[in-house]
Amino acid sequence: MNAESTLKHWLALSRVKGIGRFPTAEILERFGAIEAVFAGSKAALDAYSTEFASSIKAFDDWGWVDREIALVKEAGARVVPFDGPEYPPLLREIPDAPCLLYMKGRGSDFEAPSVAIVGTRRPTHYGLKVSETLARDLASAGVTVTSGMARGCDAYAHRGALSVGGFTVAVLGTGVDVPYPGENAKLYNEIIDKGLVVSEYPMGTPPVGYNFPKRNRIISGVSDGVVVAEAPLRSGALMTARLSLDYNREVLAVPGQITSGRSAGTNRLIKEGAAIVTSVDDIFEALSITIAPKEEGGPQKGKREIAGDELLVWKALRDEALHIDEIAGITDLGAAKASALLMQMELKGLVRQEAGKRFSKR
Repeated sequence: MNAESTLKHWLALSRVKGIGRFPTAEILERFGAIEAVFAGSKAALDAYSTEFASSIKAFDDWGWVDREIALVKEAGARVVPFDGPEYPPLLREIPDAPCLLYMKGRGSDFEAPSVAIVGTRRPTHYGLKVSETLARDLASAGVTVTSGMARGCDAYAHRGALSVGGFTVAVLGTGVDVPYPGENAKLYNEIIDKGLVVSEYPMGTPPVGYNFPKRNRIISGVSDGVVVAEAPLRSGALMTARLSLDYNREVLAVPGQITSGRSAGTNRLIKEGAAIVTSVDDIFEALSITIAPKEEGGPQKGKREIAGDELLVWKALRDEALHIDEIAGITDLGAAKASALLMQMELKGLVRQEAGKRFSKR
């Protein structure tokens, strides 16, 4: 089968009635290739699931498939199937991962750490500032910032990442060719130019209410962790946080005023055990993200690594050089241990040694 035929079969699968009830990874493991699903005998399909067999055999809307391919090309978008190289590896791990994604924008960078920042659509100035600042600091460190492009905290998270030339992913509850809300049309175009817009919905899908809770699982699924910047008790952001727990993702929350209803949800998350975020360093620590120095002429990159004691040393360092005894005292690691770690970090290019056994961040 050629690539276009394979793509047609993936689009057909996405259109099959009730396909969401059958894990795509399980389907591929059972049948080996997407074409084999549609070419399989009724007996072979029944052996997997009679409901699945009925839905596959009932599908006959190949005209829609051809029209959809034409719309994708016209919009300058692309379709990324579950087994495609551009499909986010973390998303494949969740049981209800979509069988394909529509993408529009730059090539994806899902190998880098990814952090979702979500929050209420009716935030306070504090919520907007938190969303923008955390996103800016994450993106500056080479971390991908993911959100839902909704008005409020989501939009400011994307803007924060873009403001420092970082990579940001917007997961839509519409087709990738439908910017929503309309007030974010300029932001949508900037994300397409510098980042990536993603959706599981067909081209031209309008903003229907029940699509947005469903898309939240993708925001959680592509991320190492989810930061809730500001949210009331009833909020889509809290739904994303609950999904993150189901997917074994880290949930983090920014504390807010106890008298503010718009922070009631985030404060409850903290009470229930979510990691507290007061700076970007809290996110790095919770998700074990270490930050590699910038390569000459290249961007800074975050790495998923177990930071351990190195992270203690990194957080103790300042822009100005500190003596090794000061570093040992701040970290409680002892001079010998601190010295060994600093040497190791210097070899990695994370720190710089100056005269008199003084060290600073590179």
